[in-house]
Amino acid sequence: MSNYAYLDNAGILHLHPLEREAAKHGKYVETSLDMDESGFPIIEGEGVVYYHGKGTAYTRGNETDGRSIAVPSELKQLANRLE
Repeated sequence: MSNYAYLDNAGILHLHPLEREAAKHGKYVETSLDMDESGFPIIEGEGVVYYHGKGTAYTRGNETDGRSIAVPSELKQLANRLE
């Protein structure tokens, strides 16, 4: 099943299963990445909040309360396609 990736106005990467919903946010691309219940991509079994403009990524929360991780290359590549 495909999802559609887009960057929100803060530069955070989101996924949505419906193309028409992703299109509401401007540029979007189709991806085979799975998403968690909040619409964030799942990498190695965990939802990842990726801030493209800041080049940071977090699991188990966001930049306020999450665990900082190295940015997964597949998220960086996906977000670069959305610029």
